[in-house]
Amino acid sequence: MHQNDLRVRKTRAKIKRALIETINEKGFGNLTVSDITERAGINRGTFYIHYKGKQDLLEQLEEAIYSDIIQLFHDNGTISSATSYEDLNRQFFQKFSAYIYGERDFILAMVLGNGDPMFYHKIKQILTRELLKRMEYLGIKMSDEIPHEYIEEYAIGSMLNLSIYWLGKDNPEPPNEFAKIMMRTRTKAPLAFAVKE
Repeated sequence: MHQNDLRVRKTRAKIKRALIETINEKGFGNLTVSDITERAGINRGTFYIHYKGKQDLLEQLEEAIYSDIIQLFHDNGTISSATSYEDLNRQFFQKFSAYIYGERDFILAMVLGNGDPMFYHKIKQILTRELLKRMEYLGIKMSDEIPHEYIEEYAIGSMLNLSIYWLGKDNPEPPNEFAKIMMRTRTKAPLAFAVKE
């Protein structure tokens, strides 16, 4: 790797870390570029080499997350090799759990730390769209027992809520263990976990 590329990556990583920490303290609406640069230990000129302002910084980081999640469906796997709905779920949960665990601090800052209220909804839209595309490709249709939007909301909403709960734990299970938990929730309705003593 070129030394300048490494320097850029290190600088951007420091800025990202500073943004996360400042959001958790102040919320995105209350922070300034100076807050970020002071915490990152860089000058404002360096910041503006990389970003136009705090909104541009946030948008670039969010867009990277959205793009990476879409790629989970297309790179080396999910959308190209899953052969059944169960296979799709297993592959997706493994990849998705590992990815969001690596972005844990940023995701929690966005969702729980007064970061961006639209971040959660955008991810939900992406997941709904990509999973429906894959189901269509596999020839899988949803039951007409209840309106489809309720099924989508239940499936994607519950998956994201469990994911946020998992990421927010003091000591979350490893991603592969969480993926197994998610698989179990996909194959059993909540009442199926109730056991009479």
